[in-house]
Amino acid sequence: MSATRPVILNGIYSIRAESVDTYLTADSTGIVTAESWNNEESQQWNITSAGDGDYQLHSVVARQILRVNDEGQLVVIAADSLPTWTLEPRGSKAFVIGKAYDTLAVQLPGDGPVIVKDRNASTVQRWVIVPYVTRVVKQISGFPIEQYFEIRARGTNNVLLTYGTSVEDGAQIQLWARPTDKTTLRSAAFFIDRNGVLVHAASGHNVDVVDNVLVIRARRPFYNEANPWSHAPPRFSYRNSQIQIAFNDNPALPSTSEKIYPNDSWQNTRFVLARDSSVRPTLSLHPASDFTTWAPKVLFTPFAHYGTTINKDWGLVPEAQTGTTVDARTTWDLIALNT
Repeated sequence: MSATRPVILNGIYSIRAESVDTYLTADSTGIVTAESWNNEESQQWNITSAGDGDYQLHSVVARQILRVNDEGQLVVIAADSLPTWTLEPRGSKAFVIGKAYDTLAVQLPGDGPVIVKDRNASTVQRWVIVPYVTRVVKQISGFPIEQYFEIRARGTNNVLLTYGTSVEDGAQIQLWARPTDKTTLRSAAFFIDRNGVLVHAASGHNVDVVDNVLVIRARRPFYNEANPWSHAPPRFSYRNSQIQIAFNDNPALPSTSEKIYPNDSWQNTRFVLARDSSVRPTLSLHPASDFTTWAPKVLFTPFAHYGTTINKDWGLVPEAQTGTTVDARTTWDLIALNT
């Protein structure tokens, strides 16, 4: 009886060689090697479904897709193509990671960069794909765990808050003066869940990006193929006082995608959350038809669009990060709300 292909859910994984205790590791030059465990982003891989049993593998540290160079080595560097991979079960826990529509598979080298060779039955082509668990969520995200917190613009008394303190699906998250009453302050509370997802506490909704503004989105059933109705939320991380954003899927809906993220720039650009940005916040009035292909009619409710009139003084956008200088407009403080 042939092995049933396990479902690999969209998420962050480490990829360990079955034969030796080494992990796929992206170095600073974009070359992928096999190294001992280091519990760093260089060994974190974002695996997302590309449909029809294929997957894309992105390096978390490089924010680039896994591909093969002309020398047959694994690399994570920018290029026009978007290669996909198959994850073929071997034994009880291992996979062969193969190039989709090709005979090549990822192989542990004797030394140097990880390579691809023709598929074979050897152990050097078997990899164990291990999801990150709660105990390392803090290392992944940089946000505090086991507590609620507000996100305050550094040097100000302004915090992230839903428009009109709304808890409706699709309500925009904006920058407002910190509330003084406890009821309103609940809409400024966030937390990191056990999967490392940034959550708006008062609504229980994920923090998401639609077009290029922050919103809260209700959780949906898992779909094998990401779509505007149900998809993995962006990966938010807190580094150097910045909130970094890496997208698992295109945040712009079809009618606005090319205008906001030309040439699929959402895939391989480093974004940080910015205020007072020269980038205009844009949240289009999306019709129900943008969602109803996937949304069950009995459960579908129109997208709220609360806060679609956007002023740059309180609008927030993912801004492409250029260079290494940290702009004050992109710095934030996390203030515990447990007391």
